[in-house]
Amino acid sequence: MTAPNHITGGIVFTGLFCSFFSINIFANPVFISVTVIGSLLPDIDHTKSWIGKSVYPIAKWLSRNYGHRTITHSLLFLVGVFLISLFIEKNFRANYSISIILFFSILSHFIFDMVTLAGIPLFYPFYKNPCVLPANPEMRIRSGNIRQEGIILFMFCFLTFFMQDLFANGFWSTVNNNFNDVKHQIKEYQKSPNVLNIDYDYTIYQKEYKGKGTYIQASESEIFILSQGKILTLKKDTPGLRIKLLKTSKTKDKIHESTVEINNLKESELNNILKNKFIAAGIIYSNFGTTLANNPLEIKKKFEIENKYNLAFISHIQDTLLVKKEKVIADLELKLKTEENQLINDNKNYYLELAELQEEKNKLNSDLPNYELNEVKKKIIELEKQIENYKPKTNLMISEYKRLLETIKNNHIVNNTYSGNITYIEIRK
Repeated sequence: MTAPNHITGGIVFTGLFCSFFSINIFANPVFISVTVIGSLLPDIDHTKSWIGKSVYPIAKWLSRNYGHRTITHSLLFLVGVFLISLFIEKNFRANYSISIILFFSILSHFIFDMVTLAGIPLFYPFYKNPCVLPANPEMRIRSGNIRQEGIILFMFCFLTFFMQDLFANGFWSTVNNNFNDVKHQIKEYQKSPNVLNIDYDYTIYQKEYKGKGTYIQASESEIFILSQGKILTLKKDTPGLRIKLLKTSKTKDKIHESTVEINNLKESELNNILKNKFIAAGIIYSNFGTTLANNPLEIKKKFEIENKYNLAFISHIQDTLLVKKEKVIADLELKLKTEENQLINDNKNYYLELAELQEEKNKLNSDLPNYELNEVKKKIIELEKQIENYKPKTNLMISEYKRLLETIKNNHIVNNTYSGNITYIEIRK
């Protein structure tokens, strides 16, 4: 078979079998380059082949010592190249996809040479007779036959174009998407190492759900889709479910699970951690009766969480105690103000005389004639006698209210705290 057919056929063959391993040979220029090289590599023993000309000294040595279609067209060569590439990948942390692509691209060359009249010695050097497919020579291809080679080239080019979706999504993803049901999408999530985007279009009892989202989690019977800041759930046995479309596409993002230990966190701190996170599993304890914002009627101290999104806690008892405290303080402050105003009113004359006395004393600092200065002094003496004989009223309730206010304000309400642990899912670029 000619080099163009080995290349196009190698692309179809390698792309198809690599799709079983979710490897897209068109995803990376290195992948397609390795596919082309691998599909031509067995002909390195021929000095007139494309790859033989590029490494002529090696091709000449192989041709002189082994001849064409011998050692480089054997399983020994295939396994040897694969193991060497795998060793290099593991030791130099290269992409593990290269060895798989190289294996199938070389194998494609073997398969296509086996369907020619001459075949290849697949088990060389242990068994030198050629292996062919099929056994009937009339059904095999004649190498160099322009008509046959042209038809095959057209078929390979057509298949390369037609199978792009299969190459991109992988074989099993294509199968699962074609079934268009929850069961196969659960399988797709379980085998995918990367984040999946999902197009959905379904109805539940005439209520339509349509859009795009991120496949965030899956259990044995349920899938969870993050779409527009909300979580949509789909179960295999959902009553009234009619699915028009459930199709996933791969991304380069990774799903990562993180576990957080919660030790005596305040409610605001905990809610900040839970905000916009998908909690895969967790258990949380509180020291007061607490509810979740999405279920305010269920008050408890222990919460077992599984597959929930954007949770928030509300401490009803703590809020009630705080409101009561604030109300008591407001009432006491009002009573204290009332008593102070009443006391000021009852001692109005006393305070007026005090003010007048101070005003007269201030006059002593100014330059006054002697007769006016004497009058001021006389006035001061009279006011001091009046004030001395005056007995202002007192109010014991004022000191009592102040004492109560200080006691209540210093009596802090114990904050509701939370402990436990949560495991949440996040998407990493």
